[in-house]
Amino acid sequence: MWTIVFIILIVLLLAVLALVWGCAYIAKKALHPVAKRKALDVWPDQYKLPYENVFFKTEDGVQLKGWFIPRPDSNKTIILMHGWGMNRADIFKNTCFLYDLGYNLLYFDFRALGESGGTVSSIGYLEVKDLEAAIKFLKETRAFACEKIGLYGLSMGGMVAIYETAHNPEIACVAAEASYYSFRKVVSRWAWVHNKVPYFPLMPIVLHYMRKNLSDNPEKYSPKYNVPQIAPRPIFIIHGRYDNLVPAAQAKLLYKNAGEPKEVWLVPGAKHNKCAEVGGFEYKQRLGDFFRKYL
Repeated sequence: MWTIVFIILIVLLLAVLALVWGCAYIAKKALHPVAKRKALDVWPDQYKLPYENVFFKTEDGVQLKGWFIPRPDSNKTIILMHGWGMNRADIFKNTCFLYDLGYNLLYFDFRALGESGGTVSSIGYLEVKDLEAAIKFLKETRAFACEKIGLYGLSMGGMVAIYETAHNPEIACVAAEASYYSFRKVVSRWAWVHNKVPYFPLMPIVLHYMRKNLSDNPEKYSPKYNVPQIAPRPIFIIHGRYDNLVPAAQAKLLYKNAGEPKEVWLVPGAKHNKCAEVGGFEYKQRLGDFFRKYL
């Protein structure tokens, strides 16, 4: 009898240890996206645009790489940021049309992705430092282009753009596409979509390991806490109506909590990161009109 009880206890202990190890593995996989680092497949000269390869370091010593696309007749710049698991080339082809509207463009790879250094991707928290470094680089080396600065961010880049705009009065306007509402919710959704990990009882453990690895709580950087602070500067929220990773309901919450002026466009038929592809000409028209109006 006692032998059976002992065996059951051992099995249960091993199961618990396996679950904890699995949660730690998922947290590490999200924060160290080695498999997501891919080579660039598009360059500005393929679109007949002038560009400069640029390099700059963050305050914590990570070297970032990017492109500056100069418009000598303009003193306005849009900084454009990609999502988790992506690089600057992935958003370039859908946004470079903004150059023709009269703006300097700055693209860069977030840490641990594309050609930038670093090994840890925090899904937004550390990436704020990357954007701050990009703005500092612009002001120190391209002062002529900094009379007005606008931000565009996709997914994780949208979260970073919202946070920076809320805390930096020098940002004139922001367009956030497919941005999540809450760090906790998006990580939980990602774990379910990609690994079928249920929220309870596993995700609280995963989130614990993420906080432990980052030595901070990324949840407080979530757009839900920052979007109300952007007004009276304008925000344009773009989201796929059929986004499978960040449900459109989160975009509606962002819009509800944002102050005026604000705009929202739920793109019919678009899934996560597919608004430009599905929206086509209307996507370019709406995004271009937003920056023309406010930048």
